[in-house]
Amino acid sequence: MIFPRRAARYFLALFFIIFLYASQSSALPNARVRDFSSVKIQWKTLENCAAIQTAQYAERQLLIQCAKIDLTAPGLKIKMLPKKEKSSDIFYAEEFCRQSGAILAFNTTPFYVRETGIDKKHSTAGLCVNGGEIYSRALTGYCALAFFGFEEGSPQENRMAQIFSSQKDKDISGALFAAGGFWQILKDKKIIQFKELRDSRTAVGLDASGQTLYVIAVEGENPAKSAGLTYMECADFLRALGCENAMEFDGGSSTQLCVNGSSVLSYKNYVKVPALLGFAFD
Repeated sequence: MIFPRRAARYFLALFFIIFLYASQSSALPNARVRDFSSVKIQWKTLENCAAIQTAQYAERQLLIQCAKIDLTAPGLKIKMLPKKEKSSDIFYAEEFCRQSGAILAFNTTPFYVRETGIDKKHSTAGLCVNGGEIYSRALTGYCALAFFGFEEGSPQENRMAQIFSSQKDKDISGALFAAGGFWQILKDKKIIQFKELRDSRTAVGLDASGQTLYVIAVEGENPAKSAGLTYMECADFLRALGCENAMEFDGGSSTQLCVNGSSVLSYKNYVKVPALLGFAFD
């Protein structure tokens, strides 16, 4: 009778583990795919910059901070980090705004962290072009956001941005500014499939003209309040805002969005990053 008792205990334990997993997984953030096809956003124009509008989208267990930038607006300037090759400088978005004069800024390119004794060295993992100078090299398999027509004296109506699925696309070579990210998530209004994992996200999208840039910072560091989004849900949300193409920058605890010198996230960010993109207004 020893074997049956052991078997009974074994199957009882197995049943308990399966029951526990099933009960927990039913409450996981990924249990229900969010649909944003009917999303509505109430945009508010910044008093000190008519080129930038902001909004907050909220529903159960979800908080998304949004921004919309008119790239053709007179006086709009792009500010970027890094500003030197192999830079190890790191900043919060708020610090970057204060130093650069940017009205709005968010994190971009992913980065490596290397332990060197008591210090940590941060280096960008992907393309960074600032003022026409390459400060971080392109990586195969990753995408990039590039800006064109921002040269001094260029007609403002010619300004635009483009999302490239590959950082090594030869057409990026003419960009005055470019920031590498992870992957393109929306192409010609079609959502690209990835694993369904939710997290904090920094993503951008462009309308058909490439002259309106949309930025979203999806909160996910406090799952009880906001569980984050998958890449596909980010794509769906940005498509609902009017984007034809979209991509992901570094997310997770790196996610930052600063407006007029202050973070718009509902929680304090504790991660400094080496790559930021901002917009100033002269």
